[in-house]
Amino acid sequence: MNETKARAGGDADRAIDEQIASLMGKIQREAVPERLLELARKLQEALNARRR
Repeated sequence: MNETKARAGGDADRAIDEQIASLMGKIQREAVPERLLELARKLQEALNARRR
């Protein structure tokens, strides 16, 4: 019975991984407004400066 649960859990994990991969692909294909990219760069710079 534990093997069956492990197999079912593995199937569920695989399904979630596939869903995440699908969503990431869709996100990567979305157009990003230039202003959002600019803000993201500024945020990254601020985070990097904070680490120093």
